[in-house]
Amino acid sequence: MDPRVGGVLVRGEKGTAKSTAVRALAAVLPEMDVVEGCRFSCDPADPGAWCPECRERRDSSRDPLPKLQRRPYVVDLPVSATEDRLVGTLNLEHALKHGERIFEPGILAEANRSILYVDEVNLLDDHLVDTLLDSAAMGVNVVQREGIAYTHPARFILVGTMNPEEGDVRPQLLDRFGLCVEVEGVREPSSRVDIVKRRHAFEEDPSAFARTWIDSEDELRVKLKHARLRLPTVVVSDEILFSIATLCSQMGVDGHRADLVMARAAAAYAAFAGRACVEIDDVRIVAPLVLAHRMRKTPFHDETFDEQRVSSALDTIGSDSGQSRSDPGDSADGSGAGALAASVMSANGISEEIDLFGSSADLLRPLDEARRSMSGRRHETISTDGRGRYTRSEPARAGSTDVALDATIRAAAPLQAMRTGDMAINIAKEDVHTKVRKRKVGASIVLCVDASGSMGAADRMDAARGAILELLVDAYQRRDRVGLVSFRGDDAEIALAPTASVELAQLKLKSLPTGGATPLAHGLVRSLELLEGEMRRNSDTIPWLILVTDGRANVGLNGGLGSEDARAVAARVRAAKVHVLVIDTGSGPRSVSGARDIAKAADGEYVRLASIDPSTMAKAVRERLKR
Repeated sequence: MDPRVGGVLVRGEKGTAKSTAVRALAAVLPEMDVVEGCRFSCDPADPGAWCPECRERRDSSRDPLPKLQRRPYVVDLPVSATEDRLVGTLNLEHALKHGERIFEPGILAEANRSILYVDEVNLLDDHLVDTLLDSAAMGVNVVQREGIAYTHPARFILVGTMNPEEGDVRPQLLDRFGLCVEVEGVREPSSRVDIVKRRHAFEEDPSAFARTWIDSEDELRVKLKHARLRLPTVVVSDEILFSIATLCSQMGVDGHRADLVMARAAAAYAAFAGRACVEIDDVRIVAPLVLAHRMRKTPFHDETFDEQRVSSALDTIGSDSGQSRSDPGDSADGSGAGALAASVMSANGISEEIDLFGSSADLLRPLDEARRSMSGRRHETISTDGRGRYTRSEPARAGSTDVALDATIRAAAPLQAMRTGDMAINIAKEDVHTKVRKRKVGASIVLCVDASGSMGAADRMDAARGAILELLVDAYQRRDRVGLVSFRGDDAEIALAPTASVELAQLKLKSLPTGGATPLAHGLVRSLELLEGEMRRNSDTIPWLILVTDGRANVGLNGGLGSEDARAVAARVRAAKVHVLVIDTGSGPRSVSGARDIAKAADGEYVRLASIDPSTMAKAVRERLKR
């Protein structure tokens, strides 16, 4: 209702109709005025925000631009979209036929003054996220590519849906969502039956189903229209603004965007309710939606957003409104952030012994040269599926389809005097160039942890759990997935399948049993199976196996010898081109360490840390991933 609120993020488990709810918005949004024939849906009443084409039409004619009414669109942005499709590019057909450079609008042009919907927004490529952030901040889309420069309005309401189990949203983009809605499946049986019946009725006769609800939709549409007209006159008093500011401060929210969004959302809710002034109850209703994804938290705490805490804070603020307005002070969330900072700082000095065996140095060198870009995040790889940033061009190969028009025309231009044809630019096969794109790729990291009854097993498991959570903090930006395999007794188990989700890791790693014999070979086999599955799922991923053990294997495969079977499986890991880091937790001499033998058999790196704790282990892993 108020586009300045900043859009909505809908989070919830799979199968809860998140996408259905978003797409249903198109049926209830009130109509709006647009310039007839405008590719960007410009507002006739706002000439300052017009596109270049509408300005040119106005300058060439004294008559007002014709207008029409239509509903806003719900424009889909697929996670597999290319940057060209998002921002727009050169019109290939027109350029070849007429030799003129004409801009072909993209998804951002279609979404201007409408809703831009991203399903599985947490899986959106980084380069598309960067583009969305720029457009959301400026309200315009600036295109400079393939010899063209074009700017057009791009004011959209961003709506995203996601399943938290599949990973988190990049923090910069998360903050751009004004509101966050948590969706849960219905548990009450009679309500679930109603859902099934309605779905069945829709599938049997969609038209009849729509007619059943048309009156309710019309009523909601009219109510929204009146609320929009009322919104500019809604008053937000200084007392309400002070309550909002105090609440955001007490909740430990960073920055000031939450304050602005909460005030606008409260005003919009008051307008929807037909009131002329914002009341504290309006703030109470919208505050959970504004704060749910902005609460300062760390993955090392099980703290979740608590609506009751917000309501209690508002009650306290209301009762203290007559007192002096003082600094509300630090909150409990702030102390949690400080604890995290302290734990990270304590890991800065790591005392370790390192060995690099066999061909592992050769294994790392081509990885750096061919697949990595030391850009400060994770690695970049050449994209083969048309996704990623266009960085350069090269002569087309057989089967290439991603044509680099600018490079193709440059190659053909000097030869036009020697060619004949009906085209403005006659292009031969040898002129065609294709785009070389790069995109970020991450690592698939499996921690294989010794949970046997040997000394220090509990400490190893606690350290591994904490290290996983630390590695997952920035997993979205780095495109990493982290999993855990523990081995004890006579077998190994997958405690956490590779994931980028902090929430899922917290849920799965609450308790990890220890004790029993040491089936090290079983742990390596299960870890290798996980990594091979990751490589089949994404051929660009960089596989890492982190083995945390004292190396005292005493249970083999199918009755074999534990130590011999472990070394044999390590050789299989080496053949699979998996990068290996062995963290030795034993107390004996390094020269006779079974863990060192495993590292040597796998052509991996051997490290003995001075202390086994989450931050030290996570830092040791991070340093190897950067190489």
